[in-house]
Amino acid sequence: MATEKKVEFLTIDGLMLRGILFEAQQKGGGVVLSTGFNCVKEMLGQTQLARAFQDAGITALLYDPRTTGESDGQPRNHIQPYKQVEDISDAITYLASLPIVDPNFIGVWGMSLGGATTLCAASFDRRAKFVIAICPAAGYQFSEERLLKVLEKCFQDRESQINGNEPFMIPLVNTDGINPAGCSFGNEMEVGKAARFAQAHLDLALGWPNKTTIQSYHQLMMWTPWPTWKHLDQTPTMFIVPEFDRVCPVESQKRHFEQLKCPKRLILAPDSGHFDVLTNTRSAEIIEEQIRFIMDVFHEKFKE
Repeated sequence: MATEKKVEFLTIDGLMLRGILFEAQQKGGGVVLSTGFNCVKEMLGQTQLARAFQDAGITALLYDPRTTGESDGQPRNHIQPYKQVEDISDAITYLASLPIVDPNFIGVWGMSLGGATTLCAASFDRRAKFVIAICPAAGYQFSEERLLKVLEKCFQDRESQINGNEPFMIPLVNTDGINPAGCSFGNEMEVGKAARFAQAHLDLALGWPNKTTIQSYHQLMMWTPWPTWKHLDQTPTMFIVPEFDRVCPVESQKRHFEQLKCPKRLILAPDSGHFDVLTNTRSAEIIEEQIRFIMDVFHEKFKE
């Protein structure tokens, strides 16, 4: 019988990360799911996807990134992309230890920031036998004027913390869907979705405060993941690009896909934006494409 249960596992630096294990009915492949910037496991349609993987015979591990949700880590909601890359490898270690999972067939999945961190993790960790990246965030667009003010505040905050004060926090998005740090959510359509996203998830994900440390934006400015992806030379990789993504521009995603030297497959998600690719009326098609990709890799039938 397929089950869902809360689990926890350690990272190499001693943090306890917590999530949900969606166990398949019999031993088989597994997949680690990584979410977006300051998101938790209940968001973005990820539980629906994990259950679909489970129904297809793939055990799925969906967890809260460090400092978010039910996982440990201080300061809370301090987002460190490079640390998240390392944590994905520790999640693979945990998944491979389970009797229900074939350790020789584990893959990684990620969305938005999680898509980029997943690609980075698999670039070096060859235990990952496939990668699925949905709207991977290879970089973020910022309002230059607002960003300069935020960076100035970042270094004031560093001084303040050294003097014993708590980290300064700012909202991820306000009620108008605007990021106070100047991170662009694109045109009005995506801004509206961002506002609805924030309001909906305040209720849906009890472990999700709509805020991050201001230092998280210093971390994002240093986040340059795409040069790492050249090391994905043998790992089958799928990109899913939302047709109307204005957060991570479509052409940028396609360009990074074209630069990959590994076996690869590109799917354009129709009628989808950055935030709703797994929750809109076309999401069932996208979920089926992902399962088909995994099965093709598993049965050595993968074709680009």
